[in-house]
Amino acid sequence: MSGDLQITGGGAIAVDPDQMRAVSDRMAAVAARLADAGESVRRAHRVLAATRSAPTCIDLSALWVTAQRLADESADLASDAAGTAIMADAFELADLRAEQEMLSIRRPTEADRLQTRIDELLASNEQLDTMALTLTSTWQASSTTGLFDQSLDSIAWGAYSMHAALPMRMLVGMLRDGTTAAGTVPRGTVITGAAPPVAVRRVSTSSVTGSAVTLTQLVTRLPGGAAQVAVEKRTHAGGAVSFVAYIDGTRRMTSGGSDPWDMGSNWDLYVDREQSAAYAATVEALRLSGAEEGARVDLVGYSQGAAIAGAVAMSGMYRTPRVMIVGSPAVPSLGADQTLIRIFHTDDPVGAGLTAGGPAHATGSPQSITVSREYATKNELSSVPSHFRDAYDETISRADASGDARVKSLHASLRAEAGDIVSVERMEFQATRP
Repeated sequence: MSGDLQITGGGAIAVDPDQMRAVSDRMAAVAARLADAGESVRRAHRVLAATRSAPTCIDLSALWVTAQRLADESADLASDAAGTAIMADAFELADLRAEQEMLSIRRPTEADRLQTRIDELLASNEQLDTMALTLTSTWQASSTTGLFDQSLDSIAWGAYSMHAALPMRMLVGMLRDGTTAAGTVPRGTVITGAAPPVAVRRVSTSSVTGSAVTLTQLVTRLPGGAAQVAVEKRTHAGGAVSFVAYIDGTRRMTSGGSDPWDMGSNWDLYVDREQSAAYAATVEALRLSGAEEGARVDLVGYSQGAAIAGAVAMSGMYRTPRVMIVGSPAVPSLGADQTLIRIFHTDDPVGAGLTAGGPAHATGSPQSITVSREYATKNELSSVPSHFRDAYDETISRADASGDARVKSLHASLRAEAGDIVSVERMEFQATRP
């Protein structure tokens, strides 16, 4: 954490219950040793007190006080150890419930398998149920901090810039009331429907010096101008080839125009979970860049581009070990071999509002990172500016400079990969509806 910047592994539970239990065990072991030491001092006191010839230089009173202090410290530490173990159970219960809720949508059998452990935890301590619910509700509140605090937030978000019909407060309320998984794509979700007609052409090709090694470098490689998608084809020292796709956000706030990056594509992908024209264009751009099914493709996306990146990562078309989403309206449920880097502002109507704060259960590999920050409270009239790229660029820069262990580990991984890359060819693509 750095000021108002929060960096976690994602989800409501930012710690590993098993690691907490290991700490509890060590605390209990130290408590036992303190208790033994206290008893040894007591025995020494009793022996010396019973010996008439005991040296007068020994302060028997101080010896007794030491024994009592050791006993008190032992009792306090043992109590802390027990409390830590209970908290670990509460964290596990909250995490299991969140995972079960997510699995129940598409994988009910897997969800049912978690119930046995949930029942065991509930039976072990009657307080766990309340503790787990408190953890989840506290996290949910913090994940949308500041979203409705601005003076213009009571006005329809669309009236500000998108001409939408619903006030943002009502929209998010509908999402949360309809399903707690709003904005979180459940495991096993497959994009349906035929690919809409879209024409994709390469508008530029260039050589790039090296591969991105920081979050800032990753996000600054998002395309601009006419291109909506950029693909970097990386050749490794051994001759292997991998790809990184950079996908931009919504370009038009209406639907049905020549640019597929519009609100119609947003609706198709976010609400209907169907192939959008922008999604189809991204897949076609990857094909034109030489990425075949099964190829390694890392993904970086902003706003609508982030939702596309998540959908591609869940499609199984490619090996996608790293996915970075910035201000995304949807959060993908990735596998344990896929690292998710999620950047969002808690007051972003898209990144927090349309995701309902995001999933309570962490998704992706153990190396996954979630960076969050409340942005728009800085004298803005509305929360809408918290979704803008310049706001996210600032947050990402601060994350790079935070010194957080997760970010440093990611930097090291990116540098290691970059050291193996001998050339990078960048291709930019423009998509249009025919």
